[in-house]
Amino acid sequence: MTIPEIVSVVKDMLIAGAATTTAVVAIVGLSNWNRELRGRVTFDTARSLAKSTYQLRDEIKECRSPFLAAAEFPDGYEGSLGRTSAREEALALAHVYGERWKFVWAALKEFDTNTLEAEVLWGERIRTKTDALRTCVRDLRTGIDALIQNAAVAGENFISDRNFEKEMRELVSSSSGDNNPLTVSMAKAIKEIELEVRQHLARSKPRAQ
Repeated sequence: MTIPEIVSVVKDMLIAGAATTTAVVAIVGLSNWNRELRGRVTFDTARSLAKSTYQLRDEIKECRSPFLAAAEFPDGYEGSLGRTSAREEALALAHVYGERWKFVWAALKEFDTNTLEAEVLWGERIRTKTDALRTCVRDLRTGIDALIQNAAVAGENFISDRNFEKEMRELVSSSSGDNNPLTVSMAKAIKEIELEVRQHLARSKPRAQ
């Protein structure tokens, strides 16, 4: 083989080697980029779910506040100062809790959206945890409706069953503090979500730039 032929062969080998190296680098780079992208999506999803969980918690807390300010009642409502019928009392309570519920409902929709995104990424496990908090929202709504219905019949529903009255009032109001059954259930549900979210945040924390 002549020198020019040898040079040509070496040249072809170098070009082939360079092409192979470029391809390997490209594959490795694409793999790293894909991994970082998945990590970023997971991180953002975990953070969004955490934020919406805390927002829902805060709105529920506001809704359950035992203090009903005069400004929350509809115009013209006189309460204990006037002759208020059972119907007027029920409508007044419906107005108060209807306004409060708007914020709970908005927070719940955001929470549900983030739950769905998390379920797509992490599977059904997260749904079982978020459903526990959603059950607390449902129970709160049940208590509110019972309170309004009781007011509409001048308290007859609660008179016939004092245990039922206690249960419903504890759902609607957080006045009994940390021992309140719904407050306890909420704290447990939120703790479970936090544990799940923190795992994903720790695994997918973006690298410092």
